[in-house]
Amino acid sequence: MTATEILQYLNDITGSRFRPIKSNLAKIDALLKDFTHEEIILVIQVKTFQWRNNPTMAGYLRPSTLFRQSNFENYINEVERLKNNPQLYEQFRKEYGAEKPADNIDDLNDLYG
Repeated sequence: MTATEILQYLNDITGSRFRPIKSNLAKIDALLKDFTHEEIILVIQVKTFQWRNNPTMAGYLRPSTLFRQSNFENYINEVERLKNNPQLYEQFRKEYGAEKPADNIDDLNDLYG
């Protein structure tokens, strides 16, 4: 999966229209040196699940926030904690009150059970 495809996935899941410009793609390309595209997609899903219905945070569903190296390290650790702790994941789902994590329940249920 390329940086352009990851950016398009972000657009698809958030309803945004971020363009594949250098500043957006460079951040994703930098992440792809240290993380898999699957990990990047998981972060997009979890952060979308958390922030999409929060008026304060929804504006941060953007490449400059999600793909900043210092932020991403925190986000991927959050994903790993959720994946490795079923009770924490269930608490996460209840806290955010959504039946459809990141608009794709099948993918996240496959990962988190």
